[in-house]
Formats: sequence, C-alpha cells, structure tokens
Amino acid sequence: MPSKISKEVSAIQRGTGEKVGNLTMFVTSFVFGFAFAFYYGWLLTVILIGGIPLLILAGAGMAISMEGGF
Repeated sequence: MPSKISKEVSAIQRGTGEKVGNLTMFVTSFVFGFAFAFYYGWLLTVILIGGIPLLILAGAGMAISMEGGF
C-alpha cells in the first residue's frame, strides 16, 4: 500500500510539474499589477480593467488552439 501511494504521488507531481508554479506566478503578477495601478493612480487601473476582456479572449483562444480546436 505505501508503495502504491508513493507511485501515485510521484505521478501527480510529474503531472503538475511547472503548472502550479506558473499559475502562482501569473496570479501574483495579476494581483500586484492591480496593487501597483491603485497605488500610482486610478487612470492606470481603468486602463488595466479595460484590457481584462482582451486578455481573457486571448487566453481562451490560445487554450482552444493548443487543444487543436482551430
């Protein structure tokens, strides 16, 4: 039983690999970007908020194209 658990944990670790680190980096970059914008002025924050739909669409397009949808 312990060897099975060890193999499964190892497989999960290999599967996630860099994905968890990248997700953490992207989320913190997003949050600190807004914190920076709020600190230095409301206009930069409005510009960032206006660009969020474009970022979402670009991310969705990349995800779909990487899966072979296009």
